[in-house]
Amino acid sequence: MLLAVMLVLGYIESMLPSPGVPGIKLGLSNSVLIFAVYMLDIPTAYILMSLKVVLSGVLFGGVTTMIYAFSGGLVSLTVMVLCRTVFRLHPVVVSMAGGMFHNVGQVAIAILILHTPSAILGYLGLLMLTGLGCGLLTGLAANQVMHHMKSLHIPTRTGSSSGIAVTLIALVCVLAALAFAWHNMVRISSQPVEILTDPQVTVQDASAPPF
Repeated sequence: MLLAVMLVLGYIESMLPSPGVPGIKLGLSNSVLIFAVYMLDIPTAYILMSLKVVLSGVLFGGVTTMIYAFSGGLVSLTVMVLCRTVFRLHPVVVSMAGGMFHNVGQVAIAILILHTPSAILGYLGLLMLTGLGCGLLTGLAANQVMHHMKSLHIPTRTGSSSGIAVTLIALVCVLAALAFAWHNMVRISSQPVEILTDPQVTVQDASAPPF
């Protein structure tokens, strides 16, 4: 059910108008991951993130979208897990850290793919600030849901390690799929292509990150 909620939130987010800067998104599905980290367990959170990336890429995006989403999601979720388990921070603060580092992960993979660090790093400061703001909003929403569930005495799972093996298998499968997609993308991009452009059509800057 949580995976379905994440997919619906991701689809709604994809329909919202773009703010004009690549990479700025609300990150609505981040609230579900915050819920999973605090109310369920860490392996479940990683499984949800991995499956959401794969299914969203198949349904709404493509190979490139999956690569950027997985890199940002993996960095973001790992930071949130560390903030939760090591530093015992408040869910809102954890969500803000996750939102900020999600953009850091995407910028890092964009530098590796596009080989234009100077052009992409100019976005990093703005993306980190917007990540903090969006993380604040999703953190407040997730915190209210968790508070309501605790008041209703709904049973939850915390601290379970039984799903670690399943998590590792899921992550290995996702990494293998992304590696295969990366290999094919590099092979295709290395082939010479003749491009005919219309002088009356504006061509987007190739150094701009496509996320």
